[in-house]
Amino acid sequence: MPSMRSAGLSIGAFYNPHLAPEIYAAKECIDHLAMADPPAAHDEWFPRIKQRFPLLLHDYLGQLADPLSAEALERARRLQSNYCSPWVAEHFQCIHTQDGSRTLDYVLPPLYTEDFLSRFVANARVLRDAVQAELVMENIPGFFSVDKAQMTEAEFLRRFFDETGCGFLIDVPHLWLAAHYSGGEAWETISKFPLEKVVEIHVGGVEHDRDLGGPWVAPSAPSKEILDLALRIAERAPQLRAVTLDAFSPSLSAKVLVESVQAMRQVFAAN
Repeated sequence: MPSMRSAGLSIGAFYNPHLAPEIYAAKECIDHLAMADPPAAHDEWFPRIKQRFPLLLHDYLGQLADPLSAEALERARRLQSNYCSPWVAEHFQCIHTQDGSRTLDYVLPPLYTEDFLSRFVANARVLRDAVQAELVMENIPGFFSVDKAQMTEAEFLRRFFDETGCGFLIDVPHLWLAAHYSGGEAWETISKFPLEKVVEIHVGGVEHDRDLGGPWVAPSAPSKEILDLALRIAERAPQLRAVTLDAFSPSLSAKVLVESVQAMRQVFAAN
């Protein structure tokens, strides 16, 4: 099993099975791959991919606002056993109601309250113990605010990391979008977050969404602004180990993936 780079930053991307031959051909450029889905049984390229690249477990493991089922924990253990990921990632998200009767969208955040904080802390500890690996948590886009919140997102995350010892997977496009829709400036928003806890940075494209009528995450190349923000975070993140292109879509082209990773390497190598 290949290991993460022992010195310097590991620069990688998400594994997109439809681009497996091109990803493998770019193995000298791509240091690691993040796994959003388990490999399909018919994926003939995955054995070679697994042999060549360190794999990061970025699959959906469970909604940490609620206790994870025995089945969910066993699935997380199986995935980690397969990937041997140096850290396991999950999101600060709510995708189904507490009674399980309604399913929501992945991009909805929890309420930033004492109750939700205690739930996330307790359930994150259970997940971390189950997979026997470091756990990092990723922020999600904040499209609107809810009056019931008792603290800001930045305060919620800081307290979570302080209480659990987990690492921060900071998603730059998500925070850029939060700043955009709140009418703020991106770095002013980002600088309030606990950057000293950052283990991994996600960068990616932001494009106009016709249905939303505004910008949203897209399977495209990260802009210079996104990369510059990522670099500013890196300068303040002593625990940073990896930067990952967060693009996972059947519409993603090999050209965009490889050229984006090359651009990321240039930005971080020059500083």
